[in-house]
Amino acid sequence: MSLPTVTTPVTITVPTTIFQQLEILAHQQHRSVSDMVCEIVLREVPLLPALPQDVEVELAAFTNLSDEVLWLLARSTLTEAEQEELATLNDLAQQRSLTQAEQAHQQVLVEAYERVMIRRAHAALLLKLRGYDLSEPTVLHAP
Repeated sequence: MSLPTVTTPVTITVPTTIFQQLEILAHQQHRSVSDMVCEIVLREVPLLPALPQDVEVELAAFTNLSDEVLWLLARSTLTEAEQEELATLNDLAQQRSLTQAEQAHQQVLVEAYERVMIRRAHAALLLKLRGYDLSEPTVLHAP
């Protein structure tokens, strides 16, 4: 398994016996303990698919936003009209084949919905990291 090209150093505390086992394995494989731990983590943690570059850039900028703006993003939704249009198109798709124009419009709305959900999730994560209690789901509903 090859290691990622961009890495972030992390300090962890492990029991001495585990560290000694890692040292032995690393020595046997002519590798560093760091490489061994990284490989174990990469093998055990499922990697999420990469997001489009513009989405990654947008989400990275969220760290500079105020709590108030993050709350707005965490509670954002499609407009009521967009929600109704998407629901109508989804219902129609259950009844008949959508026209190409309807399919295209449905796809635009689905992509808009997915972007809203990604923004909401990332804003909620940042709010949680800033110490807000999000254990009650209703806090993310629009006031």
